[in-house]
Amino acid sequence: MIKAGTEWLYDQLRHHPDFWMPPVKEIRYLGSKSPQMRPLTEHWQRVARARDRGRSGKSLRDERDYEFLKEGMALRGRGSDFQNYSRLFRFKGNLLSGDISPDYSTMGDTAVSQIAEKLPQAKIVLLVRDPVSRAWSGLSMLYRAGKFDPKVLENPDDFRAYYKSSVNAERRSYPSRILQRWRQYAPEMNFRHFFFDELSRDSEGTRAAILQYLGGNSEKTSGDLPAGYNRKAEKQKLVLTEPIKAVLVDHFKDELRACADLFGGPAKEWPARYGV
Repeated sequence: MIKAGTEWLYDQLRHHPDFWMPPVKEIRYLGSKSPQMRPLTEHWQRVARARDRGRSGKSLRDERDYEFLKEGMALRGRGSDFQNYSRLFRFKGNLLSGDISPDYSTMGDTAVSQIAEKLPQAKIVLLVRDPVSRAWSGLSMLYRAGKFDPKVLENPDDFRAYYKSSVNAERRSYPSRILQRWRQYAPEMNFRHFFFDELSRDSEGTRAAILQYLGGNSEKTSGDLPAGYNRKAEKQKLVLTEPIKAVLVDHFKDELRACADLFGGPAKEWPARYGV
């Protein structure tokens, strides 16, 4: 899920000796009939400009990164092809690899079924965050990008209307629906969820648990990168006032209870955390 620790996971795996991760975090290939892969495209354009100026580009570790981006761009805008997608990951050699794209949490039933059919050996990781704090973090991200007007927060009724009309609010913020979809349409796949709460409380333990699940050595560290490293820790965040929080809690009260029942673990604390 977006705003649930996916950048943290990418950083940890990219620096771990058992993994070769793509040079761009989000590929966004799966679940689209004509993948545009915007993050990959933007990354490729930066790399290409750097090469035109005779620079190698700090974001590239070696030539494999460049070739991955180049081949990925060749797939852009064409019909979705699982074989071509899988071929991109041959650059990993004997290491482990994966695609960390939060948008995959919004995939529909058909896309999930296709992944189960075409990529049956894949291991799925869902990072789960309570919907209220996840939603607020998402709004802070939109604000930093100039895509959210904070004046909407001056009136709870205005904010309620804004949030109810938000497509992202409906598609991204219901982890119970995501889990149920995968259980129904990909029941045989390796699927495991991990909590943002656990990551916040015990980053080393969470990293070790994810590494074990993915087949990596949990006793190895991610190079010099601390388990609790968060590249976004210093970024500006909106202040959540009580009236606005009350709107979000009311919006997600049923989902908070559903997550407590379905996920258990830290999710059991979510209803009480918000008084529902």
